Amino acid sequence: MKVEAVRGPKFLAILRKYGSNAPLAPTPVLVHHEPNDPLAILLTNFLLWESTPELADEALARLSRVIVDVNELRVMLERELAETIGSKYPFIEERALRLRAALNDVFRRQHRTSLDHLRNASRKDQRGYLEGLPEIPPFVSGRTLLAAFEHPAAVVDDTTVEVLLQHGAVEPTSTTADVVAWISKHHRADEMVKIHNALTALKYEACAAAGKQFTKIRAAYLARHAGYLAVENAARQKIEDEKQAKIAAAERVIEDKRLAEIAKEEDRVRLKREAEEARVAAKIERDAQRVLRERERVAHEIAREKALKKAAHAKQVAAVREEARRVRDAARNKIREAAAAKKAAARQIEQDRKVALKASAAKKIAAAKAIVDAKKAAAAKKIVAAKAAVAAKKLAAAQKVVAKKEAVAAKKLAAAQKVAAKKAAVAAKKLAAAKKVAAVKASATAKKTAAKKKIAAKKAPAKKSSPSKSSIKKSASKKSSSKSSAKSSSKSSSKSAASKPAPKRSNKAARKAAKKTSRAASSSKSAKSAKRGRRR
Repeated sequence: MKVEAVRGPKFLAILRKYGSNAPLAPTPVLVHHEPNDPLAILLTNFLLWESTPELADEALARLSRVIVDVNELRVMLERELAETIGSKYPFIEERALRLRAALNDVFRRQHRTSLDHLRNASRKDQRGYLEGLPEIPPFVSGRTLLAAFEHPAAVVDDTTVEVLLQHGAVEPTSTTADVVAWISKHHRADEMVKIHNALTALKYEACAAAGKQFTKIRAAYLARHAGYLAVENAARQKIEDEKQAKIAAAERVIEDKRLAEIAKEEDRVRLKREAEEARVAAKIERDAQRVLRERERVAHEIAREKALKKAAHAKQVAAVREEARRVRDAARNKIREAAAAKKAAARQIEQDRKVALKASAAKKIAAAKAIVDAKKAAAAKKIVAAKAAVAAKKLAAAQKVVAKKEAVAAKKLAAAQKVAAKKAAVAAKKLAAAKKVAAVKASATAKKTAAKKKIAAKKAPAKKSSPSKSSIKKSASKKSSSKSSAKSSSKSSSKSAASKPAPKRSNKAARKAAKKTSRAASSSKSAKSAKRGRRR
């Protein structure tokens, strides 16, 4: 009986507890890339693999300060990539190795570092392409399909499998690939986002509970599956070796084919040369036969015409001999020309071979120079980025100094305003005190006038009666004495008016008159004090 990789009831309980139908949150990408760029999303998923979103955002910020696009990560060494992301990032050596292997394979297939050709491809081609990249984990390929192409896929990494094991939802022998296959088989496509949300929430909850030691969760998984991983690595290495062997075999086939073509060409030239030589030899033979036949004919004619003149016969024989010599010389010349053509063809073949070898060597040298130039350009970009960072730090320090100076100036201005406010308050207090003194003086003057009117009111009844002379004299003397006493009393009343209250009077009219005079005096005093305050 086959044991399922995942325990269904407990897995469904986890989905009910942590799952949500919320859409997938936007994936943050590297600066200078579009939010829906598949290659930038692939990089972010490599950073999220066996990590947390906070660490991934921090790593993206570091990369944005150093590089412009993802292609620069492809030409970096693993050590440089680890230094750029941060040596304390979880599983940084393995992450850098896997990332560079995937990017180099993309460049080898497309001759550029881009995944834009997958936008219009079928879902089958998208899945096959991403899962076929070397060293790519199932988490990265599945989340890239889900986030970049909205292609439902299971998104699981080693930490998630270990947390599921802690909750009793998977078997101890289950691997990440087994869990991915089980989810893809037993759940519909429209449930993949909910499953991803549930597993992500479960994983981040466990990581938050473990704190900085959350990498031990995957360490436990690797320790439990050490033998399986060794077999998987051996199989992967075997596949890589077979791939390299196929490449080497293809190169050998191409080289053998090229050498066979060269040998075939040489045989064709040799056969052509031999055919030409045979044709020339046949022609020479035909010419010789013709000459022999001609000589025989001439001999018969000579034998038949012995009676002819010996001179004519001698001329005819000499002509025949000259013709044979000329034919023989022509044949020899043709043979020499054929030999010269053969040597020229051999020289041309040798020159073509040397030119081909030089061209291949020049291509190799150009490729090596291009690689060196690319490395130099990357180093120059890195130096420029470092200089820009130093300039930014200097600018920030200068802005900080300016901000400090502005803060000191603001403090001085606030202190000056505070001093001015204190001075204004002191001036207001002085003005209030002056007003109070003026009011006191006005009340004293009013009291003096009231006392004078009171004295005048006391003298008024005595004048109404008809006195005698003696009484008139007495009254005159009393007047003089009353005047002096009034003066003295007015002086004394003016001195003690502020402290002693005015005596009560029984006469209502006198009291009314005293009130009117006191109001008039107080109004005049207040007006004078107001004028003084205005002048001040």
